[in-house]
Order: sequence, then structure tokens, then C-alpha cells
Amino acid sequence: MTDLEDRLRAELAAFAQRADPALIRPLREPAVRARPRVPGWLAPAAAAAAVAAVVMGVAFAGRLAGHGPATGPVAGVPRYYLTLDQPGQFARAVVHGSETGAELASARIPLLDGESPSVTGAADGRTFIIVDNTRQAPGHGYGVRFYRLRVGPDGRTVRLGRLPIKVWPLAVDDVALSPDGSRLAIAEQSCRSSRCRYSQIQVRSLAAGATRTWRTRASGAPWNLSWAAGGNQVGFLSESGLHSPPPPQRDGYRLLNVAGPGSDLLPAGAVASVSPNPGGDIPPALVTPDGRAFITSSTRIFPGRDHHMTVTAKIIKLSARTGRVQRVLYAASARGVPQKYGNAGTLDEQGCAVLSLDPTGQHPLVRCFLLGRFRFGTLASGHLKPLPGIPNIYCVRECRGQMWGTAAW
Repeated sequence: MTDLEDRLRAELAAFAQRADPALIRPLREPAVRARPRVPGWLAPAAAAAAVAAVVMGVAFAGRLAGHGPATGPVAGVPRYYLTLDQPGQFARAVVHGSETGAELASARIPLLDGESPSVTGAADGRTFIIVDNTRQAPGHGYGVRFYRLRVGPDGRTVRLGRLPIKVWPLAVDDVALSPDGSRLAIAEQSCRSSRCRYSQIQVRSLAAGATRTWRTRASGAPWNLSWAAGGNQVGFLSESGLHSPPPPQRDGYRLLNVAGPGSDLLPAGAVASVSPNPGGDIPPALVTPDGRAFITSSTRIFPGRDHHMTVTAKIIKLSARTGRVQRVLYAASARGVPQKYGNAGTLDEQGCAVLSLDPTGQHPLVRCFLLGRFRFGTLASGHLKPLPGIPNIYCVRECRGQMWGTAAW
């Protein structure tokens, strides 16, 4: 067997694990007939063509509709954005120019246990906090390391240093850097075995180390932290435990006033309730600079003809007070999706996610996946400007490179 045949077998096996069988037309054995002998090298080539045909049939079985891509510079965004990928036991942080996406500088961050790190940025577009977070650190139960990365004025130099922040034995669920880069909001839980005693949001001064804490013993936890521009409000997703919460604890987005001393977390703001995505999860949301709204995503499914449907993904702006949609920033749809959900991943993997929000609140970094088409970029006037730096984690053909990535302004 040739090397090409070995590769084809491996890639087809990997593809079979990802693809929904409903999207693949069954192969039928042709009638037996005499045929001339062909050279040995043509068999792998024919197999390659067959695999490509199957993959293309899945990737483009539906029609993708939405606004076309944006081009040129986007006014108001920071000069740089940072992407993280994970080659192995190290994460690679890459500085990109926002106008073209060109790689300008990079740094390697050692990881505790090979898990996916996270990144959050300040409003200047040159200060970032990278969190290496694992729940399996040997001898500690939880292991978290915080790094600060500063980008030089020209974007071509970086300084990386570890911050002296200790959170053990608490588990860290999310972090957000304040707009001026001076404070870090940390969502934490105190858990042992399968029970959690409390959850909290802690705001820590990066210069002095002083902390203020908002805590609750109610079931659930805070996630998806973000700051309003004034530095006095932190937005977060309040998500309950497995049991239905009472009305004051219902799931949704909240605003926490962090101008005063720490207190009880639960009364933080009104709850902006939202509907979960088809996969059952509540999408991430980031508070706008004025603190009056959240930028988030939604995915909806509409029945069609012949047991097919349309999946529509949107980036939306919600009122922080009522949870009502104020504006649709971007919309795209995939038509002709087979109505078969024996494989739940068909639904779970469709849609968009908001990764980071710029200081104007108008140009989020987003990642979208609709029926085989992966897009990463920023929004401008209802269009998505494609940017490089995040791999297609849903690839079905060549999956030998990076399989994870995230980004921040």
C-alpha cells in the first residue's frame, strides 16, 4: 500500500467521525464489467478524487446566505489583535495587524497540562492577559497561571511576564481585563468533588494586589466576564446548576457594579434572559462600552421542504435591562440542512460566537461555522471582514495543523 493510500485511509476515517451521515449520499456498488488494467499509481489518485468529492458534497450541500465579506481598514478598532493557538505543551500568542491580519510578532507560553488557554485585552489594544488554566495540575487539584503580554508601539515586539496571582484552591471559570489594564476580574468557584460551596467574582488590582469580592452560595456560577468602558461595571453570564433556579436566580446576563466594596453577587443588576442555542447552551455575551447592552449571538432553526431546514446565525445587540434585541449586527444562513439529529453535533456546531469587543462596541471579533464553512473576522457595517489567525476546528480534510484557537482585541 502506498503512502498516499495510507493518508487517504486516515483522513477518510477522521472525516467519518466528524461528518453527519445525513449529509453524505450513499455509495452504490456499480455493475461488474470488464475494464482495462490501469497503472498502480492511478488507484491512489482516483481515491483522492473520490474523497475530495465526498468532502465537497458535505461542505457545500447547503447554500450559505448572508452579507458579503468586508474589505479594507475598519475604523475605530485597535491597531492589533492577538490570537492564541496550541501546538502542544506550549501556546503560541501571535500579534496581528488589524488592517491586513499580517503576523507581526509572537511568543510561546508553557502550559501546565496542555489545555486550551484564554486571552483578554485592554482598550489600548496592546495589553493582554493570558490564562493557563487546568483542573488537573498534579498535587494541587487546580492549576492556574496568569501572564501579561505587552505589545510594542510598532507591533513587532512583545514582552511576556508571569503575574504573581494565586487563586488555589479555587477554580477559575473566566477572566476579563479592565479597559485601562489596571484590574483583572476573575470568576471563581470553591468546589470539592461534585459539590461547590460558593462562587464569586473577584476584582484584583494588578499593581497593588488588593482585591474586592462579590460572592454567592446559590447554585450555579458566573461566566463570560467583560467590562464597561468606565471601569465601574462588569458584565457576566449567571448560569444556574442542574435544577431549575427560583426567579431571582434565573439564567441570563447581569451587570455588577464594582465601584464600591465587595458584597453579595446574586443581586447584581437585572437579569437579561436569553434563549439557549439548539445545543442547549447560552451563548457568550460581552457588555457594550456604555454598559447598556450586550453583544451576543443566536442560532435559530426553521423547517423547510423535503425534510430539510434552514439554520440562521446572527450577531445581535441586546438591552441589558430587558434582554430584548435592539439591533442585528450580522446574519448568515445555511439552507438545505437535512432534518436528522441522530448526531447532535449537526446542530451544536452551527452558528456564531462573539470572542472579543473593541472599544467602540461596534466591531466584535467573531467566529462562525455554517454547514462546512468556517469564518473568523470582525464586523463592519453588517459585513464580516475575514481575518487570519484562527484555524477551522471543524475541518474534515486536512486536520494536521492547529485544531483550536481564540482571539482578542
